[in-house]
Amino acid sequence: MSTANVNDPLQELVVDAAAVDRNAIASVLKGRIAIDSDSGRLVLSPSYNDLEARRKVLSVLLARKAAHLLKLAENEALTNKEVGEQTGLPPGTAAPSLKSLKELRLVSQDATKAYYISNAQLSNAIGFIKAQGGERP
Repeated sequence: MSTANVNDPLQELVVDAAAVDRNAIASVLKGRIAIDSDSGRLVLSPSYNDLEARRKVLSVLLARKAAHLLKLAENEALTNKEVGEQTGLPPGTAAPSLKSLKELRLVSQDATKAYYISNAQLSNAIGFIKAQGGERP
């Protein structure tokens, strides 16, 4: 690195985005959802049950993203049915929650219509889970 770069105030803006994302994901999921090291299966903790439906859905999608980043899951997207199975929510609750989260632009769908949280949505999704009210922070 040249001396010009050392004194460049813009260098303070440079971060390892992957590390920042991993820390943020871990901080919001810790104590709520764990990931089995052998199967990548999500393990819901008692405090997970304190979340309302949309936050449960976002937390599960976020945990699936974490499992994928840890190479414990093949991909990070979950179908509507899988979201219902993973969250423990009935279809009549899971599907409207997914629709609402998509309308809020907190989740996306891939070509197969499976749901995931994109990297661009990550910060807002984490903020939504952390927020106490039911609306977008």
